[in-house]
Amino acid sequence: MPPRGLRVFRSLRALSFAVAVVFAPRVLHAQGQPATLVVPDLDVHEWSLPNGLHVLFLADHRAPVATVQVFYHVGSKDERVGIRGVAHMFEHMMFKGSARVPAEEHARMLRTLGGDANAFTTEDVTGYHQTIPPFAVAFTLQLEAERMRNLRLLPATVNSERKVVEEEKRLTIDNNPMGQVLERFRALAYAEHPYRWTALGTIEDLEAVTAADCQAFYDRYYRPNNATVVVVGDLDEGEVRRQVEDAFGPLPRGPALARSAAVEPPQKGLRRDTLHLEVQVPVVVGGFHVPRSRDPDAAVLDVLAAILSQGESARLTSHLVRRDRVAVEAGAVHEALEDPGLFVVYAAFLPDRGPGLVEQALRSELAAVRKEGVTEGEVMRAKNQLLAEHLQGLRSVEGIATALGTAAYVDGSWREVTASLRRMSRVTPADIQRVAEARLSEENLSLLRLLPVGSGETGAALDRETTLPRGAGAPR
Repeated sequence: MPPRGLRVFRSLRALSFAVAVVFAPRVLHAQGQPATLVVPDLDVHEWSLPNGLHVLFLADHRAPVATVQVFYHVGSKDERVGIRGVAHMFEHMMFKGSARVPAEEHARMLRTLGGDANAFTTEDVTGYHQTIPPFAVAFTLQLEAERMRNLRLLPATVNSERKVVEEEKRLTIDNNPMGQVLERFRALAYAEHPYRWTALGTIEDLEAVTAADCQAFYDRYYRPNNATVVVVGDLDEGEVRRQVEDAFGPLPRGPALARSAAVEPPQKGLRRDTLHLEVQVPVVVGGFHVPRSRDPDAAVLDVLAAILSQGESARLTSHLVRRDRVAVEAGAVHEALEDPGLFVVYAAFLPDRGPGLVEQALRSELAAVRKEGVTEGEVMRAKNQLLAEHLQGLRSVEGIATALGTAAYVDGSWREVTASLRRMSRVTPADIQRVAEARLSEENLSLLRLLPVGSGETGAALDRETTLPRGAGAPR
């Protein structure tokens, strides 16, 4: 089993929900030609209400179940210094009572009907989701409309949920080595953009947030013209249209939003930082600035991350862990976000391996991709792995709705659910090498070392080995 910290690092990716298609795509073979992925269209129906509410509906009659999800186009990147963490606070406060629904009753009433409710917050979006029997859809829509504009943000409620979110921050980030790595690494990689903090915010700001701050945030972002309602399940479209109109139609449109997130300036040189904690397994993390999720090269980076990281034959596992034994685990993650994100590589190693050696091994693997490229077999294997992962995320109506709602904002359109797979199906080894050369350059690299306390200011005391083991470091 991987070290717990690395599992947490993966789980903290607010980064990319798996998106794919409801029914398995077909793979066609022409004689002498590689397999081609044929992705069918999704029969999603969309419309908008006069108040600006965006609605997506997909009938899925495989089982008598439905989901209602509401996505607000707001996340931690819409915060400012002073209120960092407030977007995540709303994930909790939206269950704490409105004008006509007492605190905690939203979820309790749905449970009595055989359903459940939950929520999530990322850098780019906040989502609220309910899975219910089809007969409960109209009632669920009414509950969501009620808390969209009638939330009661009392000082006592804000103070109570502030403590809950602070405790979550301490548990997930402050008292977790890999959580601290994530927080420190974001601050290193981003100089200006609000992605430099996580969706969990900061204790300093959480303690300072007031009920007035929360009310201003709510009035700005929790409006029908900043929301998408997604309904998927064993339902009739005409009924859903009437139910959505009845629930949300009376809500007033909010003011037009002028978004002005800071633009991250191009990085022009290697950045380094070192974090010393009480750990037994040191870690090296590196990241490169890459285009936003809707960029055509995002699919190429997804495939490259899979080539480096997924499965026992992945390059980083095969070379760094099994062959050269410089790491106990190594991988890559493409953080595809609404604004330009990061391509992250990491390696965990035992203390008898110096961090300089591990850095050299990671950078050598990336240099090999830039200079020598990858094989057609690696690309096809990565595509198959990604396809299986994406389809796994769509075995349920919840997975389908989450993919649609997330794509609507992070990717710019729900149609990216299938369009991204089509782009992925066309990725070639030449695309991988081109993007690696353009994006994964040394001057675009930020490197963070997590080292045991007492190992020296930069970990130089651990760098007894200055060269890689035999067979490592050369382009493949």
